[in-house]
Amino acid sequence: MERNINEHGSINHMEKGLKWLNDALAIVDKYKIRTIFKAFFVMTLIAAFIAFLKNPTWIFEQYDNWKEKQHTEALEQRLVNNEKLHISCEKLLYKVQADRVLVLELHNGLENANGLPFSKCSATYEALEQNIKPVAEQYQNVNLSLMPFVNTVFEKGYWCGDVEEILEIDKGLYYKMKANNTEHFAACLIEGVDKPLALLFVTFTEPVDSTHSCQYIRENIRHIALEQALLLELNKHNIKHK
Repeated sequence: MERNINEHGSINHMEKGLKWLNDALAIVDKYKIRTIFKAFFVMTLIAAFIAFLKNPTWIFEQYDNWKEKQHTEALEQRLVNNEKLHISCEKLLYKVQADRVLVLELHNGLENANGLPFSKCSATYEALEQNIKPVAEQYQNVNLSLMPFVNTVFEKGYWCGDVEEILEIDKGLYYKMKANNTEHFAACLIEGVDKPLALLFVTFTEPVDSTHSCQYIRENIRHIALEQALLLELNKHNIKHK
C-alpha cells in the first residue's frame, strides 16, 4: 500500500514537471527566445540603472577596483617577463662565450613607440661576464640620428665583425666601444609584430681567433632575438592596457 502511494506521488511530480516544461516550450515558441533574452537584458539594465541612482559611486568604485587589478596583474606579468629577458641574455652570453650582452629598446623619448617613427634607444637589459663593467648607463635615451650604425642593422637584420670595421660607419659608437675594451661584436634586430622593438648587441673584449664563427653567433643570437621579441611584445601590450 505504501509503495503504491510513493509511486503515485512520483507520477504526480513527473506529470507536473512535464507540464512545466511544456508550458516553458510554449512560451518560447510563442514569444521566441530572442525576445525573451532582449527582455531579460532590458530588465538587467533597468536594475543596474536603479542601483546606480541609489548608490552612484558604486559603479565608479567597481571600475577603479577593476583598473587597479588590471594594473597589478600587468605589473606582475611585466616583472616575470623582465626576469625571463635577463635569463635569455645570460643564456646567450654563455652560449657564445661573449663578455657582454646588451638589449637596446627602441622608443620615442621616454615612452615606447606607438605608431610613431623611432627617435631614440635605451639599454634596458644587460648580462656581463666576470670582471666586465656594465655600460647600460652609457646607452640611455641615445638619439638614433647620432648612432648611424643602427641603419646598417635595420637594413641587414644582423651584423658581425671587428670594431674597426664600423669606424667609417659610426665613429661615435666605435670610440664608445673601444673605451669599453670591445674588440669584436655582433648586432641583431629584434623584430616585433608590426615594427622593430630593439637591438641585441653581443660584445667580446678580446680579439677573436680562427675558431670563432660569426655564423654560429648568428644562429644563437637570432634564436634569442625571437624569444625576446615575444617577451617585449607582451611587455608592450601590458603598458598599453595597464
